[in-house]
Amino acid sequence: MKAAFTLIPVESRRLIAKAVVQMEEIKIAKEKAYIILNGGTTNGYIAQELLGMRDLEPQKFAAGTNTHRLLCVTDADKRTPFPIILYKGERSSKTLPEVLQDFHIETALIKGANAIDHEGNVGVVSSGFDGGTMGATYGTATSQGLKYIFPVGLEKMVASVKEASAWAGAKTLDYTIGADFGIFCIPNGIVVTEIEALKILADVEAKHVASGGVGESAGAVTLVIKGEEANVRNAISIVESIKGEPLLKGFKGTCETCPYTCKFVGKKLEELPAWLTD
Repeated sequence: MKAAFTLIPVESRRLIAKAVVQMEEIKIAKEKAYIILNGGTTNGYIAQELLGMRDLEPQKFAAGTNTHRLLCVTDADKRTPFPIILYKGERSSKTLPEVLQDFHIETALIKGANAIDHEGNVGVVSSGFDGGTMGATYGTATSQGLKYIFPVGLEKMVASVKEASAWAGAKTLDYTIGADFGIFCIPNGIVVTEIEALKILADVEAKHVASGGVGESAGAVTLVIKGEEANVRNAISIVESIKGEPLLKGFKGTCETCPYTCKFVGKKLEELPAWLTD
């Protein structure tokens, strides 16, 4: 049986979040080790699914963000604190360095992403001088073999993450509308797009066949799925359950006090263009 449907970005985020919490790697980490849920709007949805934190606003569960038509960094005192760390299923007060020192091979890290390509390379934008979350975790995860999971929607598909990362680099940019940035290229992460999510949740094969739209459908992806009839009907039921997911509100940093290089750094609210204050 075959079926087709379109998901807008918030629906994709909800689908991916539902799948991540059902992954075998997450179930094992929840039982035996740590789950480190780092920042990212999709990770906000994962926090809702994993911990039942329905009052958490996903747009505030991020440092770097793409909102108000530019890349931005949210104000630290206004965002929801992260990472969320679980040890054997219970919230832990340990810091990220303490968790990595208390090494468990079953520990799973989850990080939002900004790009994905057809080879499975993941791109993570970073504006922090020290590389932010990736700078603090990727070395240990790679050298020691921890499972690093990247939930990322197909709206973020690019031709080549390797080429994208080579073009970026904060200090190489002479002008930016938005925060200056570099891009990590991660070739060895565990990627969860809508395609993997549908396989995890309903055991169907999915193909990304079209992208884009207008209005609420900006950033939408169209998928065709196929499989055993019972599985496809289960997938349809899951998709129908997430249709109508509320749109995310924009959440940006304060331009007047922003420490990053950007055309609007230091500008007061009344000095900003209307499109940046909506």
